[in-house]
This record gives sequence, C-alpha cells and structure tokens, in this order.
Amino acid sequence: MRAYCFLSAVAMRSNPSDQSEMVNQLLKGDTFQILKQTDKWSFVRCDFDGYEGWVDNKQWKPTSSEPNLAVGSEESPATVAERQYLGSPYLWGGRTTMGIDCSGLTQVCFRACGTRLLRDASQQATQGNPVSDIGESRRDDLCFFCNDQGRIIHVGIYMGDNLIIHSSGQVRIDTLTTEGIYNRELDTLTHRLHSIRRIR
Repeated sequence: MRAYCFLSAVAMRSNPSDQSEMVNQLLKGDTFQILKQTDKWSFVRCDFDGYEGWVDNKQWKPTSSEPNLAVGSEESPATVAERQYLGSPYLWGGRTTMGIDCSGLTQVCFRACGTRLLRDASQQATQGNPVSDIGESRRDDLCFFCNDQGRIIHVGIYMGDNLIIHSSGQVRIDTLTTEGIYNRELDTLTHRLHSIRRIR
C-alpha cells in the first residue's frame, strides 16, 4: 500500500516507539510504501530516496496516486541553504528549518534545485563525479568529511571562495581548507576533508 505524509514533518524512527531514535523526517506531500504494519506503527520506505523507518499510524493517509518524486528548479543549492536554512539548529534526522542534520540539509537544498540525493552522507558520497582537489571545486560541489577511521560522517555544500555551508550545531558558513573545515570562532579544524564530488 502507498501512503503520503499530510503533516508538515513526521518522524521516521529506528524502532516502533516514540522513544526510539529519529532517523529521518517525512515532509508534507512525501509518498511512501507501507512495508509492514502493527496496530500503532508502520514500517515504510520513502519513494523519493528509498529510506526506511517506522512511522506512527496517525501521521499518514493512504493514497492511490503515483510516487511523489517532484523536485524544484531553483538555481543553486548553496543559495537555498544560505537564504532558507542559515542559523537553523542541528537535529539528528531533521530536514526542516526547525532542525536539520548535515545530509538532510544537502538533500533538501538539492531537491529544491531539481536534483535527487540519497539521505545519508555516506550514501551521497557515491553519487556524482569526483573532483580531484579543492582547487578544482566550484559552487554547489558536495564536500565530504571523515573520522579517524576514514568513515564518511559529514557533508556540506561548497559556496566558492573557500567557504562551505553545513549543519554542525547549526547551519553555518565556515572556511574550507585542503585539510578540512576551519571554524574561525573556535580557531580550530573541526572536520577532516575526505573527498569532493560534483553532483550537478
């Protein structure tokens, strides 16, 4: 069965419980497949990006329409991020101005500009084409950052002029160097650069 989100934002959780971790959010109009159901919860797969999680049965309605894969046509994801999301607080799994995580920010901004991205930073790092180094970067390239084990854990949008917009504590603009993200307020490198990819 296919259903849609009729509220502004609905939590997708890792387990069928209000106390369970929010792993993503469905936004108003998002369509999804119901994969299994209990009395109170449904395990769903989002049509837009294939992401799966548990949703409260009170927060969706059935639909017979085709999947909602519509995307917008704005010019620049970096511009969308700066006008609409700058200063929004960080929220794990969030995808709205009330709270958004790093890959949620990149996904909604690229969607507004006509490009489909997967949900998590490690998934987004498989899309597009590699950029050889920071000197070859251009506005709207995605920059990925890793932990000490080399695992991708963070993503941001390159703005040009060695600036990056990303969600870390809040949606903010910092300096991008060959080593990673430099936070001027803290006078420290906060994220280690892993790779850069051109999506559009």
